[in-house]
Amino acid sequence: MLHLTPTNSFSHTSFQKFAQDVKDLQSTTSSLHEHHHPAELVDLALQALQRAKIEIVEWRSLLYRRMNVPNLVKDYSYAVADEVFEEASTILEGLGLPITPPSKFLKAVYGDLCNKGRFHRITKTKLPSGIQNIVIYPLSFTTLDPSEMTLEQPNHMQPSRCGPILVPRPSAVYASLVRMIVRCPQYSRIRTSLQSELSELIGYHLLRLEDGYVNPEDEETCEDVGIDRRIATAVSLVRQWSCEREWRKDEEWIGDALVVIIEGCDIGCLPYTS
Repeated sequence: MLHLTPTNSFSHTSFQKFAQDVKDLQSTTSSLHEHHHPAELVDLALQALQRAKIEIVEWRSLLYRRMNVPNLVKDYSYAVADEVFEEASTILEGLGLPITPPSKFLKAVYGDLCNKGRFHRITKTKLPSGIQNIVIYPLSFTTLDPSEMTLEQPNHMQPSRCGPILVPRPSAVYASLVRMIVRCPQYSRIRTSLQSELSELIGYHLLRLEDGYVNPEDEETCEDVGIDRRIATAVSLVRQWSCEREWRKDEEWIGDALVVIIEGCDIGCLPYTS
């Protein structure tokens, strides 16, 4: 079983070297985004966290991209054990990556997806349209557990100088999203955002649709893409997860909920917090 554990800080010399590497990158160009430096800065940041023996969990955009969602990664999101959350943030700040809280508008739209994360800017620009961040979350917020993860190579850039990081298994990703959705009020903005993420994952990952969606009323297109076969395959996989006891105790209903959603039920049918 994998464990997320607090650790001793890495050496002052190593920290200074990483800090200087970041500052050198920041001074090489006026537009880090255009020259792909945000990903390079993320690589340095992850290395610094790993030098501090802080275990890193891939989350949100990068994780979804690993699951075939062709998203454009603006913010690089990760989770760390709650007890090392502040230490991780301090390390990132020490590397010259300042804390840059999201705007009031983004907080209003995404709620705790903004409020619970610590956003460290990895671009020089301060214009809202150009800002990119490495975002860390306390692991408890994601509802994930280390037992649901495997060690994989990171995918923020290739090649990467980082060691393997923790990646949730697909079944755990779906369970985590469903848990977070049902904890939200029915018409809250954060629930709408999470439902959209779940819908994309089902379309691209489980149904393997090229565009992530097909209009169920368009019979010709449905026939062309073989939607009935895709649904049957996806349902079979989810039922296999249930048979293999991928769900936590008393959460077997998550598998049943995913099946009815795959078969066409509206995601809005999931329970909600009043």
